[in-house]
Amino acid sequence: MEMYFRHHYSLDISIEMLKVCTLVSIIFVHKLAITGAAGKSNFSPTYFENFTLEIQNNTLFMDMTTSKPIHRGLKVLLNTQISLDKGRSYQRLFAHILDTCGVVSSVRGNLFKSWFDSMLKHGNFMVNCPVPAGHYFLRDWKLDSHLVPHYMLPGDYCITAHFFFGKHKSKQEEFFLDLEVYALLKAS
Repeated sequence: MEMYFRHHYSLDISIEMLKVCTLVSIIFVHKLAITGAAGKSNFSPTYFENFTLEIQNNTLFMDMTTSKPIHRGLKVLLNTQISLDKGRSYQRLFAHILDTCGVVSSVRGNLFKSWFDSMLKHGNFMVNCPVPAGHYFLRDWKLDSHLVPHYMLPGDYCITAHFFFGKHKSKQEEFFLDLEVYALLKAS
């Protein structure tokens, strides 16, 4: 898996929230203070009329309007990186490709499903696929500390999510949404 994801990342409606949860979860690590959290996004005009992402006071706000239904097959590459030289370069800690509909509709509990369930309390996301076209939001959401991996250490992080249909890095890949979140985690 390459590191080109520092600039483009994709996301799905209700499943997209799961991906954002993954990104944001790293930001809100148990017993760590976050300073300078920032995020950016890039979306496909084929699927979105608008998409905004804001992080204010360690709280996530997202607003989006989709122009057509989101069907099964949406995947996300989640890439977590840490900087050991004060944000000049990042080294990958781990990366995963997830089937977003599979995670959201799963009855089995896992870390990603727990994040999504937490987001449902602050938004209007769908819990199944396909996701109809419409307006979706997430307001005033913070990841509960019990949902954050305890192995995360203080540091300067870059978390990216690249949402896509098809096969990653092939001619069949169709871009959906890219997210990039930066945060400095300090011991509290």
